[in-house]
Amino acid sequence: MGETDGLDENVRVNMTAWQALGIGISLGLGAGITPGPLLGLVMNETLRGGWRSGVLVALAPLLADIAIIALCLFVLIRLPPTAFSVLSLCGGLYVMFLGWETLRTTPMTTLPLTGTMGDTWRSFGKGIAVNLLNPHPYLFWLTVGTPLLTENYRQSALGAILTFLGGFYSCLVGSKILLALLVHNSRMRLQGRGYRLALQVTGGLLLSLGALLVWEGVPALVETPRRGVSTPFWTR
Repeated sequence: MGETDGLDENVRVNMTAWQALGIGISLGLGAGITPGPLLGLVMNETLRGGWRSGVLVALAPLLADIAIIALCLFVLIRLPPTAFSVLSLCGGLYVMFLGWETLRTTPMTTLPLTGTMGDTWRSFGKGIAVNLLNPHPYLFWLTVGTPLLTENYRQSALGAILTFLGGFYSCLVGSKILLALLVHNSRMRLQGRGYRLALQVTGGLLLSLGALLVWEGVPALVETPRRGVSTPFWTR
């Protein structure tokens, strides 16, 4: 998360609840609108299944990040840097598969919103999978989020912890929900060739983002022993 470079050094001080809220809002909004696999999936699933599918993808971090934060606190801190490279490679391949699947979708099978509730919840599962296979949330919580939470916990600043998490996830999830609603509204005006073009754009976006994850992961498997974990230039 490029916007957070060096922030972990600045937040390790006594903070008021309002200061924590401001930091959470800033980080959440930056993560919410920065191009990344989850943002691309929100657009993709909204186009294919309507606003409910897009909103469920947007809500995925609320569940997936529980596991990510726990791993950062108890497990990942002890793993070698190559673990993030492997995660990036696997996540990139999965995102590229979703993009390929989208490019194979035809307007005739997706324009009418005939998906079942099971199809809608599958979108939620895709969102969780993309979030868990994206290394950047782990890097964010290792370098910024976890130090902030642990420092305020040591200071018994429960209010600061709650306002930070509230501000962060309200903006992270809220911005993606807003995008899903905007894309759905545009979808209703797309017909035929226009709808096919929109699917091709989102499918191409997922392929590109997946390729970026693979590009980050493969060289890092070779270079990690020399340079360690680098800060990513885009998030989710």
